[in-house]
Amino acid sequence: MNEMEQRGSAALSGIQGIQWAIFMLTNVIAVPVVVGAAFQMSPAEIAGFMERMLLISGAATLIQIFFGHRLQVVEGAAGMWWAIFILLGTMSAPGEHGQLLQQLEMGLIISGIFLAILGFLPIIEKVRNLFTPIVTGVYLILLVSQLSGSFFKSILGVTATGQLNGKIAFICFVEILIILVISLKTNGLLKSMGPFFGIIVGWLLFYWLGLIHPGKTYEPSSWFSVPKPLSWGIPEFDAGIILTSIITSIVLISNVIASILVVGIALEKEIKPVQYQKGIFGNGVNLVLSGLFSVVGVVPLSVSAGFITTTGIKAKRPVIIGALMMIVIAFFPYISGFLAVMPLEVAYASLFIPFSQMLGFGIRDLMGQEPSQRNLLVIGLSLMVGIGLMFLPPESFESVVPWLRNIVANGLIVGLVLCLLLEHVIFRRKISLP
Repeated sequence: MNEMEQRGSAALSGIQGIQWAIFMLTNVIAVPVVVGAAFQMSPAEIAGFMERMLLISGAATLIQIFFGHRLQVVEGAAGMWWAIFILLGTMSAPGEHGQLLQQLEMGLIISGIFLAILGFLPIIEKVRNLFTPIVTGVYLILLVSQLSGSFFKSILGVTATGQLNGKIAFICFVEILIILVISLKTNGLLKSMGPFFGIIVGWLLFYWLGLIHPGKTYEPSSWFSVPKPLSWGIPEFDAGIILTSIITSIVLISNVIASILVVGIALEKEIKPVQYQKGIFGNGVNLVLSGLFSVVGVVPLSVSAGFITTTGIKAKRPVIIGALMMIVIAFFPYISGFLAVMPLEVAYASLFIPFSQMLGFGIRDLMGQEPSQRNLLVIGLSLMVGIGLMFLPPESFESVVPWLRNIVANGLIVGLVLCLLLEHVIFRRKISLP
């Protein structure tokens, strides 16, 4: 390779790395704002939360790439961890918030250690065999279904204005159309630039139409700062929080395995059993870091497969560059502050097509199965129960004990567990002997 080709390759990797960084940002920037509001944090506390979330997201991605499953899977706040933080924050009194956050730190650390130890045990292949195409298909459909409401509320302007907003909906439609056209109708470099151009156009249209809301901001005291560990205080032990955290980490093993599986499909790679084992170990290490740096627990994001499929970026170097950018940004408060004002509607619109791809993966897995009465019953019951629970209001579960409430109120988890039971216990296939 001559010097000109090397420069071109480096430039392409850099541009694709920026895309990965933006993709990672869209999965991070909403978390500190929503969780911070649940715990009534000040603007300065939310800004610090943002910096730490960027740092851990980037660092956790690199840990998995170099020491874990070694795939192009970004790490972001797990939906279930996010839900637990919000639920506990909104249900507790303001005076209990500080202590509760310290208990959540301890919960993340202990559950991470537990998961890392589990990753060394030779049982991952048995766990992997539980995730048949039916289970994986149901999981992906439930995952997208659970998040689809947030997508449409945001891109239609309901989240921002309380009702349908034509201007916001128009901007998001234009952004989605740009991403779709570039991803499907172009080749080479342009093909991978769809989400990047879509975000730029969407953000500019928000400014042009005067829809940018300054929100809560603060003036950083310096241009450079180091994210501080244990920002919520010294971790405190609470049996209920510890139990909830361990249960959550075990349940989310399915997320780790499914993420590795679908990204392997997107990359057209055969996944080795040891990669699932190392991925679980890496997730345990990352949960410990999440607790030490006072952020929401992270997990490999299944939507990485949709991003890879949409953009066509399959090389490993760009995602490494993107993760390093996330880490660097975390040390510059002014950059973090600027990124924090990205309209959430623009971020949601940029993820719309990748999430649609994830739904397609799930449907493909189910279409490959024999349409027998047994299979249709397993699929139908799992989806009916899981999606049905998503429509129940949070107050419906107030009579359930707190540690169990975090499980039964989650349609994704209940539907997935039910599918596993139906597939492997209740309607277990009979193995015919030769």
